[in-house]
Amino acid sequence: MKGIKLLGVPFKAGQPHSGVAQAPEAMRENHLIPLLRAFSPRVDDLGDLDFSLCGDHSDGQIKNERASALGNALISESIQSENLKDFFLLNIGGDHGLALGTIHGLLHHYPDLIVVWADAHGDINTPDASQSGNFHGMPLSFLLKGNQGREEFAWLRKILRPERLIFMGPRDLDPAEKEIIRDLGIQWYSSDDINSFGAEALLQMALRIADPHGKAPIHLSFDVDVFDSEDVVATGTRVPQGPDKNEMMKLGQLLGETGRLQSMDLVEVNPDFSHEKKTCETLELALRFTLSVTASVFAQHPAPLMFPSERLKNKAGTAVPALLNYCS
Repeated sequence: MKGIKLLGVPFKAGQPHSGVAQAPEAMRENHLIPLLRAFSPRVDDLGDLDFSLCGDHSDGQIKNERASALGNALISESIQSENLKDFFLLNIGGDHGLALGTIHGLLHHYPDLIVVWADAHGDINTPDASQSGNFHGMPLSFLLKGNQGREEFAWLRKILRPERLIFMGPRDLDPAEKEIIRDLGIQWYSSDDINSFGAEALLQMALRIADPHGKAPIHLSFDVDVFDSEDVVATGTRVPQGPDKNEMMKLGQLLGETGRLQSMDLVEVNPDFSHEKKTCETLELALRFTLSVTASVFAQHPAPLMFPSERLKNKAGTAVPALLNYCS
């Protein structure tokens, strides 16, 4: 890897809370770029995508359908146009609806891509089955099934093969989602599975099933609500009984250590959703996870697993600066 390309994706159309659009800037204000430079030789900040021309609030079977469709087309086109050779792509969202665009764009670069989807939810509802109409609960259905006859999504060209998808940490699945997962034979490992068997054993098994030859590139799409509701507060859809956060840190590190992790989404941090102290704690957890993955990708000193006392260190053994701006 030559370095990291950081893309801000302040996409908010997939759910009703505008605060998720603030997350890329909040992460930068908390030293994301200098922290990344402690592990990567080069960090290119590509700035934030502009979704202002993609549409406004609208109701219907898919809420904000036009904004969700055009926004994801913009995300996909932006990623398609990037030269990703020897670069790790880090997408900071934004709500999880953006993953339709990130993964669709990545499939142009890596047709045999494996997607590890870490989330408390399935996000695989079809528009017909969705109980809420919120697009952040649907992106995987469009990646797996195509445009589903919807004109706004006619730009979709790439399909994710279900055997290349791995769920980690889901525990709040709608009945229709369970049926889709069962019918398509998608691998999924709940938070209880992670706590019982450990992230390492489950990930090794899942990757062997998805890619017996161990050569396919991997993308991690990580929703912070996969953490237990007590560990992450500044997010829109918290779910209790989550996996141990050290096991989730281990999951990210192990993916980086494969040498095949090409990219990552970090989504659903919402600075509006809590008072300052709890928002700070959520941002710190999101940053620690991101840095842990990055350290493993670049094969330098792995980030510590334990919380909260240990501090990240760079390759010279110097402590990385504490989080100051947002939390002060």
